[in-house]
Formats: sequence, structure tokens, C-alpha cells
Amino acid sequence: MATQSPWTSLLSPPPSVTPEAKPPLTQDQEAKLKCLIDHFGSPDYALPVKQHAEEKTPIGDREMIYLEGLTKSTIESADSLLGPPNNTTLQSKTGKNLALGFSNKGQPILTFFVYMLERAKDLMCAGVTNTFVIFNWAGKKSGPSLPLSVIKSTNHILSSYYPETLGLSVFQGMPWIFKTLINLVWPFVDPVTKKKVSFGSLEGAELVKEGVVDPSQLLKEAGGNVDLPYDHATYWPALLETCVKIREEEEQRWRALGERQVGREEKLFKRPIPTA
Repeated sequence: MATQSPWTSLLSPPPSVTPEAKPPLTQDQEAKLKCLIDHFGSPDYALPVKQHAEEKTPIGDREMIYLEGLTKSTIESADSLLGPPNNTTLQSKTGKNLALGFSNKGQPILTFFVYMLERAKDLMCAGVTNTFVIFNWAGKKSGPSLPLSVIKSTNHILSSYYPETLGLSVFQGMPWIFKTLINLVWPFVDPVTKKKVSFGSLEGAELVKEGVVDPSQLLKEAGGNVDLPYDHATYWPALLETCVKIREEEEQRWRALGERQVGREEKLFKRPIPTA
């Protein structure tokens, strides 16, 4: 019998997690949602695409952005996750890219990124729609230290292309120069973003003390009890195999729901929170 990777248990949330309850939709939101479902879910709806049209029109900016995106990326499938090594594999060897453990709300804890954000979304259970992100300057990882430009770029990507995917972003043990820069711009940050950002010490004890994360789900260097030195040879295969398994099981549940339906809630086919 194959030995289970020590990382595997931390890639599923403990039974004790409780996803944050989403506020009910307002009457206006309900009406708009129904309008969208009725429009795109109508049997008579057809995409406004004319095949083999003789008339040629200039390509707009939105179409160009879409085409550029197609040329720079491939459609990601469950099979492609286990494909040949790529740049993400090289980055993960530094130990800076981790999706490991869960907050008490069931949010996958993400320690730096975009590829790992997608893997964190794979790990989400039903009722969980965002992540818990940690930027930590502690520990001894190989490779250069994290520059401020990367953090700014990462937060821009999150806010622009992954709206509402960021549940809470925690900055631990920030160098004084970063603190100074943030203090200068902090008064101009909008209230919604401020609620999603937290600053902690190098040890990260605040996360456990405030009941945000159970220590069994948090790396020791970030304030938890998980004393598991990063080993790419065991972590990376465990992560990808877990994500592939979750995707395949969710696809089976989705197909079992019957005919495709516009407006179907993800929680109907997302993996459930494990029971004790």
C-alpha cells in the first residue's frame, strides 16, 4: 500500500471549518439575476456569431485582448495539470508558492501566485468562494527576496481579474521600507480593501490568537504548528494529484445533475466539507 504524502491531509479542510454565510440577495439583485438566467438560458438563445460572414469589420480592442490571451495561454484541463514541467514548477521549487491549510472559514491558505491561486480555487469546498493569502518574510527560502513590485502586481491581478476571490490578505514581518510606503498610501485606500488587509508580526501569532486559523492548518513560520520543511518532490505531486482528483469528482457530480443549466449554483457540485 502506497504511503500517503504528509502534505495530503493539509489539502483538505478539517471538519471544524465553517464557511462564511453569504448575505441574501436584494430584490434588485434577484431581479437582475433572473433577467440574466432567462436571457441566456432561453432555448431560443443563440450566440451572436455569424459563421463565414462575407462582410469584414475591423477588430476592436476587446477582441484584440481576447485573441492575445488565446495566443499566450492554453485551456487548462485536469490532464494538463499533470503534464510536462513548466515555469510554475521551477518557481515552486523555491518554496514561495504554497497552497496549504485552511482558515476557520474554509478558505484555502495561499502563500504565494496566479497559478497557485487557481489551485487554491480547486481546493475550495462548497460555500467557499475566496482565499486567505499570506505574504510572509520569515523563514529561509531559496531564491531572491520578494520585491514590492511583485506584491503590487499580485494585488492588481487579484482586484482586476479575480474580483471577490481575495477574502483576507495578511502581511507578516514586513521590512520597514515596505511599512513606510504602505503608511503613505493607506489613507487613500478604499474602506472595502482595508477590511481585506491585515498586518501582523514576523511570528504571525495574531492569526491563531484571533481565531482566524487553527494552528494545525498554519505553517510554523506563519504562526501555526505545522513544522513541515518544504520539499518540492513530495509537495508538488501531492498538490497536483489532489487538484486533479477534486476536479474529476466535481465533474462527475456536475454531470449527474442532468442537462446543462444557466445559473446553476457551484455548491451543488463542489466538493463538500469533510465530516468528522
